Formats: sequence, structure tokens, C-alpha cells
Amino acid sequence: MNPGAAADATRAKLLVAAAEEIVARGYTAASLSRTAERIGLTKGAFSRHFPTKDDLVEAIIAEAVRRGPGILRAAQDAFPASSIRACIFAIGGISAAWRTDPVFAAAVLLAQDPAIDARRVLPLRRMVADVLRAPLTAAVREEGCPLVCPVEEAVQFLVVLLTGFLSSARFTEDFGPQRELLFVQAALTGIGIPDSGEVVADVIRRLGA
Repeated sequence: MNPGAAADATRAKLLVAAAEEIVARGYTAASLSRTAERIGLTKGAFSRHFPTKDDLVEAIIAEAVRRGPGILRAAQDAFPASSIRACIFAIGGISAAWRTDPVFAAAVLLAQDPAIDARRVLPLRRMVADVLRAPLTAAVREEGCPLVCPVEEAVQFLVVLLTGFLSSARFTEDFGPQRELLFVQAALTGIGIPDSGEVVADVIRRLGA
């Protein structure tokens, strides 16, 4: 492995370890030293890649944002003939990334942390909006989907809805998969999507396939 590739691999390993630390302890309590020790490096080695916590935040958000195009492509591939279903599939893809990808999960936590300047985590919110905007716009323009509000307002509503899902998912006694499905259906009905129950059922079947 050439030196550049080795450095990139080390940086990626550090980023995942730091993300896991943030998910486990929160941003304020996360320790760069402890993160470095977990993967057998010194704090100095960590600092060469991420000199400060601010640099780490920027790297985690940037890496999570890079997931966006892949999530959108997967949604469009799953439902090439139904943009509204692709939009809901994309919501499922973002939720799945939060559950399985420590970098994405850490980015979501950072975006919700009031200790971090909102401008620094705004790219994550914009990425989520972009992923949802593309299929929702196509649903209106190409399929005549009868929204009760402008597309941009519907997009921001769905971003807020998804953000609420991700922050509520750890309260398993109050918020579980069945309520999530119910709330998605209610949200779709609220913005004017007809047959919302059928739409969500189709997406759930594809997600589970």
C-alpha cells in the first residue's frame, strides 16, 4: 500500500472510531485520546488527521453528506416508475443509514446538538432535503401528484418528520416501527398524497425484500 493510501485508510478508521465514540458518549463527552487508544494509536497520530474536535465534526458531516447520492440512486432504482414511492424509500434509506452506519448516526447526533453551531451541520440537513426533493418534484411534475403545498414546503416538512423519527427512535417504549409507519402515512396524507397506506405498504415490502 502506498503512503497516501495508507494515510487515507488510517483516516477512515479514525473517523469511524470517533463516530462510534460520539454515538456512545455524545459530542461533549467524546474523547479524542480514548478514540485513538481504541484502535491502537496515540492522540498525536489522531491529531495529525483531525487537529481539533471542530475538524472532526466537519469530517463526519462531510462523510455523511457523501452518502446522499447513493441513497437517492437506491430509491430511484427501487421504484423507477413511481417517484412518490422512491421518495418514501429514500426516507427508509436515511433511517437505515442512521441505524447501521456509525458515521451517519454521529452526524445526525451532531446536527441535533445545540452546542454545535447550526451552520456547521447545515450541509447534512441540506443533503437530506436534496435526496427527498428530487423524487418529490418528479412526483408532482411527471405524475401529477396533488400536493396541498409547494414542493419545497413539503420537502422541509418531511425533513422535520424524519429528524423527529431519528431522535425518537431510542425511546423504544413510546416509539416503535408500527407508530413510525402510522406517522409516515399521516404525513403523506397531510401533504396531499392519495392512497398513502398503499404507498407505504409497497415501500415496506421492497425494503424488506
